[in-house]
Amino acid sequence: MGRTFGNKNLTDNDKRAIVVGRQNGLTMMTLAGMFGVTEAGISQFLKRQKAQDGSTNSQRTGRPRVTDRNDDRNILKTSRTNPRLTAPAIRREVFLNSPSPPSVSTVKRRLNAAGIMGRRPVKKPLISEKNRAARLKWAKEHLNWTRQDWNKILSSDEIKFLLFGSDGIQ
Repeated sequence: MGRTFGNKNLTDNDKRAIVVGRQNGLTMMTLAGMFGVTEAGISQFLKRQKAQDGSTNSQRTGRPRVTDRNDDRNILKTSRTNPRLTAPAIRREVFLNSPSPPSVSTVKRRLNAAGIMGRRPVKKPLISEKNRAARLKWAKEHLNWTRQDWNKILSSDEIKFLLFGSDGIQ
């Protein structure tokens, strides 16, 4: 196993303590033992810290994020307000007037990072037990109706019956 560079696991307080400890004359070996890092790791951290004029946090490498914290918060708020919205719909709603909106994949990543995953709706029985019992009760009550009783009922042939799923109207 090679050398480990463990200062990525150091907190801001640890970094400050390393700088203060070094200024107070502690050796690299002593600091490495105190913080569980290699001497090379301490040395590299101190060189980088000195090159940045005392700043302990360096600029992150890689591509900068397209969304900021407010954008992320708005994405989550929109999703929680209407959980049936798709990622493209959330993107359109949140970044309506934005000159360069993030991609749909970015919106999905932000939702996934917050624990909101895409799921299929749960399959439910066509008729619930409660509804089934109510229908059976109604049928038994009207079992002995005569033709005159049924003629008193107004019915229309324009009623829409949707047996399976949704037609998209919520």
